[in-house]
Amino acid sequence: MSSAQRQPHARVHAVATRDTAEGGHERVTHEWVARRVARLLGRPYAGSADAASRIAPGAYFVPDDTLDADAASRLGIASRDDLLGGVVPHAFLATKVVAHTLVDTAATCIAGWNHALSHALAAHALPGYTAFSAVDARRAYALLAPAGEVRLKLPTGIGGRGQWLLQDAAMLDAVLAQLPPGYLARHGVVLEMHLVRLITFSVGEVEFGGQSIAYHGTQSTTRARDGHAVYGGSALEVVRGTLETLLATPLEPLQREAVRAAHAFDRALREAWPGLHLSRRNYDVACGEDAHGHARCGVLEQSWRIGGATPAELAAMAAFAEDPARQCVRAATHERHGESAPPGAEVYYQADDPQLGPLVKYVTVSNV
Repeated sequence: MSSAQRQPHARVHAVATRDTAEGGHERVTHEWVARRVARLLGRPYAGSADAASRIAPGAYFVPDDTLDADAASRLGIASRDDLLGGVVPHAFLATKVVAHTLVDTAATCIAGWNHALSHALAAHALPGYTAFSAVDARRAYALLAPAGEVRLKLPTGIGGRGQWLLQDAAMLDAVLAQLPPGYLARHGVVLEMHLVRLITFSVGEVEFGGQSIAYHGTQSTTRARDGHAVYGGSALEVVRGTLETLLATPLEPLQREAVRAAHAFDRALREAWPGLHLSRRNYDVACGEDAHGHARCGVLEQSWRIGGATPAELAAMAAFAEDPARQCVRAATHERHGESAPPGAEVYYQADDPQLGPLVKYVTVSNV
């Protein structure tokens, strides 16, 4: 039983860990999500948890990022029942660097790196490497380039940003030279096989307030004001239950392959790190073709914080709560630049964003 369930008047708090522009869409979305979680739990929303004196025993938390063990302890988070999100012993476990091995056991690595785990996870990811030094990044590129184009990704990149499709080794050096001092040693980078005819699936499981859902879906992209292709939303097919429940439902072959990859990745991580506190688990799974036309499918990264799909997850949970007989539902988020939401959609952000310009974000729900 969660702390919130044990405390009949336990409050829900947002936890802001990342710098976002005042009034920006991420901050507004975060608050909308925290308020919606409070409504689903039947608890009052008490705003940000910045001031410790305002946090009463039994509080439930909605952080904007995965928390480390120290931050969770300061808030009084003892288990996954105390938050929507995740708690990890090492910050890198919450980023895409865990999906790949190092170029070899002699390569530079970060404190807490688990070679055995990286090999277990790499079996369910795309071909690629993680590097914590420029020397190892160059070695990784040399190993991958003969098989086709290589994509470099920053673990701190969000929404499709912080990625480069490398044209050659010189471009790799140019990108590495742009990184802040100490970035590679602190965060690392991922070098990964580039796929064409790509479909990115979202596969996840969410549990709180005595309810559990699992889903698969696809992501879309849209054009930002600067012309970059960025995250445009997630369309999910959601069932009551867990990833195991989802695997037991009828799925198209590609969908099943994506769900199986995410499930295996998820299981390997949690078996290796039993101290993880995860109530929200989302995996991006890429299915496409390599440079030789061979089909490839693998996990790109995991997300244990609220994300672009979270409003759809919460909308599905609300639909299930309203109709106990309902077993599946479609829910989707949409992020559009310079457009308007359609009639009947629930808007959770609409403004002229300081960085992105006119932006609307909304969620829709329909029957499967």
